[in-house]
Amino acid sequence: ACDMKLRFPQKEEPEDYKKSLNFENGQAEVSFTLGSSRVTRDFFVSRAAGIAVMRITSSEPVSFEVSLEKHQEIQEACEPYWKEVGYDRRILDPLVAVQDHTLLYEGVYQDTDFGYRCAVKVAETDGAVCGEPDRITVRNARDTLLFYNILPVPDRRKAVPRAEDSFESLPLSYEELLQAHARLHNAVYSRMELKLSDPQAPKSELAEELWEKGRQKLPPNRYFEMLCDAGRYQVICASGETPPTLQGIWTGTNHVPWSADYTRNGNEQTVILSNLPGNMFECMDSFIRYEESLIPEERENARVMYGYPGILSASRTSSHGLNNHFSVEWPMTFWTTGAAWNAHFFYDYYLYTMDREFFLNHALPYMKECIVFFEKFLIEDENGKWMFVPSYSPENKPANSPGISQACINATMDVALVSELLRNLIQGCETEGVEKEILPKWRAMLGKMPAYQINEDGALKEWCTPRHEDFYDHRHSSHLYPLYYGVAEEFKNQPELMEAAKKAYEMRMKYKKQEIGVMAFGTIQMAMTAVHLGDTDTAWRLLCSIAENNYYNTFSPSHNAGPFIFNCDISGGVPGLIFEMLIQSYPVTDENGKIQSFEIRLLPNLPEPWQSGSLRGVRARGGFELNFSWENGKVTQCEVISHSNYSYTMG
Repeated sequence: ACDMKLRFPQKEEPEDYKKSLNFENGQAEVSFTLGSSRVTRDFFVSRAAGIAVMRITSSEPVSFEVSLEKHQEIQEACEPYWKEVGYDRRILDPLVAVQDHTLLYEGVYQDTDFGYRCAVKVAETDGAVCGEPDRITVRNARDTLLFYNILPVPDRRKAVPRAEDSFESLPLSYEELLQAHARLHNAVYSRMELKLSDPQAPKSELAEELWEKGRQKLPPNRYFEMLCDAGRYQVICASGETPPTLQGIWTGTNHVPWSADYTRNGNEQTVILSNLPGNMFECMDSFIRYEESLIPEERENARVMYGYPGILSASRTSSHGLNNHFSVEWPMTFWTTGAAWNAHFFYDYYLYTMDREFFLNHALPYMKECIVFFEKFLIEDENGKWMFVPSYSPENKPANSPGISQACINATMDVALVSELLRNLIQGCETEGVEKEILPKWRAMLGKMPAYQINEDGALKEWCTPRHEDFYDHRHSSHLYPLYYGVAEEFKNQPELMEAAKKAYEMRMKYKKQEIGVMAFGTIQMAMTAVHLGDTDTAWRLLCSIAENNYYNTFSPSHNAGPFIFNCDISGGVPGLIFEMLIQSYPVTDENGKIQSFEIRLLPNLPEPWQSGSLRGVRARGGFELNFSWENGKVTQCEVISHSNYSYTMG
């Protein structure tokens, strides 16, 4: 929207600069010495008040200017990762004005009616306030309270709220405002806690020192605690009306990599990975709201592109869900199972809560919208089995495919996703006793799924057809989807498929070992696969690789090693992986698919360095919450709380 700038006219250079961030209450603090004065700037974004709040205090009176200015790019942020298309819009010179103690700013994009309204108010100060045409000056102040707000303006031709209106009736107490915010923020953040025993850890340690140790080959346990805490904090802060985008809510540039959109062939699914086990259902609500808001446009996608009912999810979305990413090389319009992948999380929300109303009002309607599309889209081959034509395995192409196009048929991921969708529909409806007349049709559809195939290397093929040959050296591992979140039912019952999946995993890992930190969320997916194959050593090695290579010293994650390209997806992915290594849970069904009970496994993939620790407030499928601790690799204490009608026995 714009840059807010504070300028201190003192001639002295600031010294002893320090900054900190409190995960528990969301307050950031910056302090520095300016001449004879120690200046502190405290800041938070209030969930309670819906504005940002800053307090500037100093040991001696200081003067400063506050301005709102058009953002000026210093350099292209990540030029290879964004395209000129869509970025030729430029913000016109803004309108800036001062009214009383409030600075107002309106910026509009060229050739559009979209823009931003911003406001900064000097709400309270013990100094003198002077309003100038384009800035506010505060003189000789020891304590100043600032309110500021940003509102997007979708259409400036229509009446929209003023940014400054939200300042009305707020208390003029920083502590009171912070407490109101902290109650909401900390209610989510502090529900769970991971502690890993680390005898070598000092009692107090600067974050930068811990980060330096984390870049070593064997990061200390405290480092993994910090990655878990920081990741959950970032996801909480970036979740609200919508879930986190690729860059969450933090960009710092108008040239954001991949437009800071929702990339939905792995990134979006990774950033929400820890929401359910991490007891952050409010953050998952952001995902549910966003996906449901796109349904009308996804119906339009299905109708316009294929002429079918139901929904077709775009591979990339932002403020709309229309499927408008057309490319010969990247035929994402041929990826038809994005909504089915999202449906996994709708259904998992139900499994984690056993909330019947959520299933009936959210999960089931969304899942039915998905399957209605495939009832028309799937066609039979000569053997009466379904064919997925066209198909797409993100973002890979068969080794024997001519040209650059990744278009294909029968991608294994497509088969796995629709099979899972049908199984979840049957399981949920059997459990809740609904949709009985449709169940035979869904069972018949499931019975016609094409068989998974095994190639000449003994590996699970990425495409369920003899026409396509596997290409192993690739950052995605989409055909291993049946092992991302557990072990798919058809793999449990067929040992030869499990062996083929292990071989495909080994072939991918052969190349994965040669790369370091490329596409971090892909490493998370491989690590989740390793966990469900029981390969703790590889899961641990992949987690350590991410820890060493994909974090800035602020504990913000990056897409590639370096760290390089700020990206939020592993903010949810790393905590999600850690939880899955420490606790796994699955429904147990009868022969019809009705859920009878749940199995919870503690410490299924405990790495050697984590031999002692505790996990409080973690959630498990079945509506359970657990607090447990372990020593020398053995569970020593476990408390189970049921939030559903399911009881439990300890095994």
